[in-house]
Amino acid sequence: MLQQSPQVRESVHRIELIMSDGTQIHVTPRVLDVLLDTNRVIKFRRSTGWVTIGLDPVRAKRRSDFCEIYNGTERRVIY
Repeated sequence: MLQQSPQVRESVHRIELIMSDGTQIHVTPRVLDVLLDTNRVIKFRRSTGWVTIGLDPVRAKRRSDFCEIYNGTERRVIY
C-alpha cells in the first residue's frame, strides 16, 4: 500500500460532520459525498453554519452531478 507523506495528509481539507449514529468526525469532501449518498450524515458544517440534511438545501450528492450543477465557491468549512 502506498503511504502518503505527512505533509500531503496535512494539506487535505476536512469537513466537520455528524453521522447518523451521533458520531462527530472530520472527513474529506470526497468522503462527505459518499456518506451523503449512503444517507449516513445528519449535519455538516459550511462556512455559513450547520447544514441539516433533509431540512437545508444540499447540492447534488455525486461529484459528477455537482460539476454540472454548482460552479460557486466551496462553502463547506474545511480544516
